[in-house]
Amino acid sequence: MKRTMKLSAVAMSIALLAACSKQTNVVDMADLSKEVLASPVTVFVSNDIVTMSDVAPEQVTAIAVQNGKILDLGEKEALLKKYQAHPGLIVDRQFEDKVLTPGFVEPHIHLWLSAILMSTDFITPADWKLPWGDVKGVHSEEAFINRLIEVEKATPEGDPLIVWGYHNYFHGKNMGRDVLNQISETRPIIVWHRSFHELFFNNAAIEMMGWEESDWSGEGLAYEQLDWERGHAFENGGKIILPETLKFLVDSGRFATGMERTRDYVQSGGITAAIDPGVIATPEMYEQMVSILLDDAFPMDYWLIPAGNFTYAAGGYDADQGKLIAEAQTRDYKGQDQIQWLPKFVKLFSDGAMYSQLMQLKDGYIDGHHGEWLQTPKELEDSMRPYWNDDYTIVIHANGDLGFESALDVMDALNEETPRDDHRTSFHHLGITDKDDIPRAVESGANFSVNPYYTHVLAELYSKEGVGKERAEVMARGRSFIDAGGVLSLHSDAPMAPAQPLALVWAAVNRIGLSGETVMGPEERITVDEAMRAITIDAAYTARLEDQVGSIDIGKYANFTVLEQSPYNVEPESIRDIDIAATVYRGVATEIEVANAGLETSDNNQTVLKLMSRIPSASLGHSHANGDVCDSALLFQQAMYEAIR
Repeated sequence: MKRTMKLSAVAMSIALLAACSKQTNVVDMADLSKEVLASPVTVFVSNDIVTMSDVAPEQVTAIAVQNGKILDLGEKEALLKKYQAHPGLIVDRQFEDKVLTPGFVEPHIHLWLSAILMSTDFITPADWKLPWGDVKGVHSEEAFINRLIEVEKATPEGDPLIVWGYHNYFHGKNMGRDVLNQISETRPIIVWHRSFHELFFNNAAIEMMGWEESDWSGEGLAYEQLDWERGHAFENGGKIILPETLKFLVDSGRFATGMERTRDYVQSGGITAAIDPGVIATPEMYEQMVSILLDDAFPMDYWLIPAGNFTYAAGGYDADQGKLIAEAQTRDYKGQDQIQWLPKFVKLFSDGAMYSQLMQLKDGYIDGHHGEWLQTPKELEDSMRPYWNDDYTIVIHANGDLGFESALDVMDALNEETPRDDHRTSFHHLGITDKDDIPRAVESGANFSVNPYYTHVLAELYSKEGVGKERAEVMARGRSFIDAGGVLSLHSDAPMAPAQPLALVWAAVNRIGLSGETVMGPEERITVDEAMRAITIDAAYTARLEDQVGSIDIGKYANFTVLEQSPYNVEPESIRDIDIAATVYRGVATEIEVANAGLETSDNNQTVLKLMSRIPSASLGHSHANGDVCDSALLFQQAMYEAIR
């Protein structure tokens, strides 16, 4: 989709008037420096500007922008008077009656994983509102097959068909090679489960991939989770078939299409800076990702962080070798333009996923099952030490209170060995935390990035299953981190939650459960202003970008998010419904055609999510608690690691 800077007729007229105003200048040309006169200046005017700044004037209604950065700001009358003499002045009034905030900063999102999802045709139980069209959910086996037949008929002749969204609870248990062969014996068809953990292939798809039965046969758990007769790969079986599947997505251009759609989807949330921690990609995937994102106007910064746990494994669990592999990745996969590796950042892991109920809990689970370590505390400390000693900023995935405490112990031990003043270790996700651990983490110099959507989607269910009411109600804490003096950011971990920062603000401010009737842990609610900081300046702090983005301040990049209403002036329950009109990236405005893209907040989706919440894990064929995407990112990373070894 081509993007152009669209000025209103009023803005065009003002720009022309400014260019012709030399005879009536109020400010003499001599009052403007040669540097300022050397390039055009655009003054963005708005009656409601939220700066999130600690130093900007209290009343700001205009922002002067030059060469992509903020040159000046203040009240519009004074600012227009100050720069009226500039021969290249443009006054942009297209957002005069809208709300300007700093461009939203997403501190934890996976664009590469979203691109795989977005490359498919959606046939799901839920309704989706997407920049390229709306999708209505289907809830029966007959409805799924009928929709699949419709999509197959609409697919150009000769093109393979990949569908995402099948869920056995809604769409029956008969999916497999025979069912898909009845749809077409000649067109390759792949059906991807809603969870991302299962795939089904028809004969033509298996032939297209070049597989023989012997390729699906072998010893070990991975081969046990492949069913050749049914054309079904699930869980660890994905490690066997995903490398070829991902190669097909790249070679066929599907991944490119998904990347284009992901770009539109993420920008529709008002995001102008995205940080992707834990990137492992084949060289072909990386090359195509960069090429597609930069092929058109890409109105955001995309910062990448290597997955240190996988490079640690790739190095034979030799920490120094793992660090060398991670650093080689950042050199070999060269950054271009606004797609760059965050300097000296790495992501490591503690315990398992929230959606799988595999986080490590101090008091265990009420049903007796156990959590898992993604890296044991010993492995975490060993893999972390060389990065720590080399002054890296370390992002740690931690979900349970034991996982958080153990990772905090590792950080403190390394800081005692090699003290650092501003290590800024960042703990991410933090589904279940012990409130008593938080002050120690703050004092040690850590910061925190929480996925508040856990509360909305999981808290009511987990109150009854696995976790229990006392811990579930205060999952994804907010108030405790801020009251302890910590810096808190909010993230989506998309596709784990909507890539919509205002939806995260809504979740953290309201803490409304999935039923819509219960406030979960009201004592952990945060204010609108605190939540807005958590998607702007405090999110920038997490990534050491606070000197570049996150607030509207002189010298920072001119990145703004343009809202139809102010989050401060609507009912808190309505914040997620605010439409995003546009973003401004380095001074260039990009209109948003479909705001708040993603899962719709429809009655149908509330019903779907409630039903998914009641599904026992064993009935899903994988270890989810509610059928949503969980540690799929880890599965894909493993598959890609196998492909590039």
